Amino acid sequence: MDSNKTTTILDWIGRIESSTLSISKFFDLYDTPFSKSQYYIYKQRLKETDISYFKDRRCLGGNRKITYEQEAFIKGCFKINSDISLEYLQKALKDDFDCEVSLSSISRALTRIAPERTRKAGGRPKTNKKNVVQNALGGFELIIALAYHLKWPQRTADVICMDIDALTKSERFELNSSLVDKKGKNKNGQFTERYNKRKDLRKNRFAPISDKRQTKNWHSMNIIKDRYATIMRKGLAILSLPIVTNNGQVRNVNLPQGQTLEHFCGFNYKQSSITKFLAELKYLGVSTNLLQDLPVFWRQCWGDTLKDSMIGPLLCYYIDGNTKALWSSKRVKQNKVTMLGRVMGCLEQVFIHDGLGHPIYFETYSGHGPTGEYILELFEKIENVIMEVPDSRTKVIRAIVMDGANNSVKCLRAFASQEKFYYITTLDNNQWNDRRVRSRSYPVRYRYGDATLRDLDIELEDSKEKGYFISVRAIKIDWDNEKRTVLLTNLSRNIVDASEVVFSYFRRWPAQELPFRYDKATVSLSRVAGYGRKKVENLGQREKQNKLALKIATLKEQLKDLIDKINVHENAIINLIPKERRLRAKTKIVEGKRIVPDEISDEFIRCGEKIRYHQRAIKEIEKSHEKEFKTYTKKQREWLRLQGKEYDYAVDVELDQILTYFRASLAHLLAYFIKYYIGGEKKISMVALLHRVIHLHATIEETQDVRNILLQDNHQDPTMMNELRHAIKKLNASKIRGPRGKIMFFSLS
Repeated sequence: MDSNKTTTILDWIGRIESSTLSISKFFDLYDTPFSKSQYYIYKQRLKETDISYFKDRRCLGGNRKITYEQEAFIKGCFKINSDISLEYLQKALKDDFDCEVSLSSISRALTRIAPERTRKAGGRPKTNKKNVVQNALGGFELIIALAYHLKWPQRTADVICMDIDALTKSERFELNSSLVDKKGKNKNGQFTERYNKRKDLRKNRFAPISDKRQTKNWHSMNIIKDRYATIMRKGLAILSLPIVTNNGQVRNVNLPQGQTLEHFCGFNYKQSSITKFLAELKYLGVSTNLLQDLPVFWRQCWGDTLKDSMIGPLLCYYIDGNTKALWSSKRVKQNKVTMLGRVMGCLEQVFIHDGLGHPIYFETYSGHGPTGEYILELFEKIENVIMEVPDSRTKVIRAIVMDGANNSVKCLRAFASQEKFYYITTLDNNQWNDRRVRSRSYPVRYRYGDATLRDLDIELEDSKEKGYFISVRAIKIDWDNEKRTVLLTNLSRNIVDASEVVFSYFRRWPAQELPFRYDKATVSLSRVAGYGRKKVENLGQREKQNKLALKIATLKEQLKDLIDKINVHENAIINLIPKERRLRAKTKIVEGKRIVPDEISDEFIRCGEKIRYHQRAIKEIEKSHEKEFKTYTKKQREWLRLQGKEYDYAVDVELDQILTYFRASLAHLLAYFIKYYIGGEKKISMVALLHRVIHLHATIEETQDVRNILLQDNHQDPTMMNELRHAIKKLNASKIRGPRGKIMFFSLS
């Protein structure tokens, strides 16, 4: 350092030593040019040396440990071998120059000689610790990697966070913020068994979610405080439920196989955590936005594959239902559950599938779902998504393929009133009548099967509005096996000929119904989630009761005198029955015959004759007005049957729609994996994928940055293993980061 700085430091050291203050107080009071610790260093150096310690020696070249000659030697060695090690140079300097220098000094010399060289990391060699675990469902790691590759977890979390933001910015967020319910909780705020025994909770346990939201303290929900990554993990946990639990039930998460959730979502969630997350999603009401985002996201993922399903200019959408049995002690809305063959309480889902069999939209209903003209309302909700077909060079005509339940004249009139969508449906056999045919074409052979086709114009009458007729295009199919089918459509003959219309309808089985059957088997679409119930008045049953009561009252007034006579005989029978019962008790039955004691025999016979006399008298009275009495009895029986049916319970479908969104997304992921990674032109079903790939065992080695998933090779299925190797190669090339932020690298043992 320069002389001025040296003088300043020495002056301050002298002031400190001559001061009566302690060293700590001195440094607190005065702004010294050095710290207290530096003061002690200066004192020690002055004690060991002298004032020369403070002199600047940089002008003398510094304290060089390697001379210019030695540095030239190092430069020559580096030119001969640029990968020479520091240890070798250290030993060479010791042998040739008797110079002992550290490795860091040699490294700095090399930096001066060749600044562009790549420096090796110094210090102790790093060792990556590996954590080795086993996963019984290792094949599902492929689907999780695909989900991250398509950014599905992020998209789902974005939709949920959007609803959370909307809630926190709304006025209702602060409505019940001061409401704190401590009943049934301990001093730490934890639930106890007394909480579930509260009468108000037991009464409202199955109340509809719309009622529960009125008193909900939104600040108490964990989802409001959850981080973005946590919402992503929980979304993946729900996505994995059908695979992890085999049936999609949340209550099976705590079973041994449920522990594999840790591999798929990054955390080993318990049943209670997932149940609470689903309940909070239900309170948020996220199902609407999730359903609206479902067709948008997957249309972006599938890209231009939709045009592959087109038949010429015709793009088909298929309507299909999924009826789920609902076992309840309450009278919930009912419909026919085909898989059980009975009419019972149920939830019905109406799915819209594209031409490739992918579910692009759905809605859930309590009881019977909408049909006919209501189908158009579903399409209006996703109209903006389905109106564009990427890379299509022709005009696209959209046809909705429906089953025979949607062939009402009211439905056909609704389609005729708009021009965006066309329909193809069947005509029931009992609706066919040759007299209704207005005109017909010459027969032609069906290009895609063994049948003869005729193009017809047919008249149909509206059953709800008698005398109202419409004329529609029909195609009569006479199969070579002597069966007959009639299709109805509003597609113009100039655009789509009869063979293409018929092919579009019967393509429904391989294109939509078969994949949908596999969807239901693989991702548990037929399972009902938890639900609430709301008591609603059944206006239809109430109206029937009132009409029957009015008819019964009218008939009763007409038959008043006869009914009074019948009542006289019925009262007489009522008085005789107790007497006959006492006598009957004194008789015995031996070998199928009644034995009557002699002392009561005459009385028992007379009592029976009196009862039969009054019964014959009643029949004679009823016979005089037989038709009126039959109607009166029938109406009474019908009225009694309807008692208790004036109220139904409408099932809350919010939670079921949320879970179905995740299950439909899983079906898309499996279909995407089959299409682009493992199936190729030769497709396999989702059930086959589940058994042949998803259930493969895996050994997982985790380091700080990489998650190596070693799938166990199934030597008994070489064809699938070869396909799987190609799929693994594609996934590894994408360098996908999974739930833990680590690169997922797959291999097959």
